[in-house]
Amino acid sequence: MRIVQFVEAFGGGVYTYVKDLCNFLALAEPDSSFEVHLIYSPNRIEFDQEIFEQEIHPSIILHKLDMGREIDLKNDYTIIKQTRKKLKEINPDILHLHSSKSGVLARIASFGLIKRNKIFYSPHGYAFIQKNISQSKIYLYKIIEYVMPLLFGGTTIASGNTEYEIAKKISKTTLIRNGVDFELPQKLLKNIDKKRLTIGTIGRLTPQKNPKLFNDIAKLIPEADFIWIGNGELQYEIKSENITVTGWVKTRSDLLKKLNDIDIYIQVSLWEGLPIALIEAMAMRKPLVVSNIIGNKDCVEEGYNGYVFDTLEEAVKKIRIFQNQSLISEMGNHSYQKAFQEYNKNTNFLKLIEIYKSV
Repeated sequence: MRIVQFVEAFGGGVYTYVKDLCNFLALAEPDSSFEVHLIYSPNRIEFDQEIFEQEIHPSIILHKLDMGREIDLKNDYTIIKQTRKKLKEINPDILHLHSSKSGVLARIASFGLIKRNKIFYSPHGYAFIQKNISQSKIYLYKIIEYVMPLLFGGTTIASGNTEYEIAKKISKTTLIRNGVDFELPQKLLKNIDKKRLTIGTIGRLTPQKNPKLFNDIAKLIPEADFIWIGNGELQYEIKSENITVTGWVKTRSDLLKKLNDIDIYIQVSLWEGLPIALIEAMAMRKPLVVSNIIGNKDCVEEGYNGYVFDTLEEAVKKIRIFQNQSLISEMGNHSYQKAFQEYNKNTNFLKLIEIYKSV
């Protein structure tokens, strides 16, 4: 079976998901032999070609295309032509698209080449849920999401419960949750004796990740240390003296070691799909305090493995609940249990393979 994974937004959680999926397919059991092609764009700031080549399985056939994030009719038309040529050469049995831009470009490129039921689409957070775009853009993106499956077919693979509820209203949909590997977190998990509470997050310093709110929370809890794992164009919004910005870490091992240093994982995003970073924190047995949005809230059972908040004051109040290590440990263990049951990469990727085989 020849499978093409097609991705433009090759950075952050999407990078982790697609790379892990490709590797999983490459290492599948002998009775599930796959020829895996990955068509990707190297243009996201956080993408590191050298690290990628070390992390991707050598049997995966790579195709690099110079795709851009924004709508650019001239460049997008060129990408559609290049993609169509590649798809003719590969003649795939399955085409799986990742992110909104890929969902448009590759579906147009595949028209007449691939049967409608053999196309799969993972939004990883619909473009129209963004909070920093105009109403006209939101309306445009919604129209695109509804029109694409009508014209070109495809089954949406929703990454989390809330995304699934949205996707069902748009097109044929199935729920296959995001997932991570649990072996490395167990190896790297270590107890650290600290005098001050440490609260951390992962992500680019961008409007989506809401660094201003993170900064405001830190200012109101001066007795705790805060860590932002990553960097970005809004780093100037991080001003509180009790915040450390680490910059980017290049490997998953380094990322998990950073996560090990924190007591509570906080996610203050304005919008998400289903953040891989949250699941990684759960795999490292961290209790969660997260903004009440799609994706974030899917990972939290209130009072069991963390809390959801709507306001700055509520976020501070929820963090202050964690006054003793026993509660942190208890909720952290609950995070691990929930993640292992719902967001296990091995279990969820096997479900996806069965869907591939069934069409």
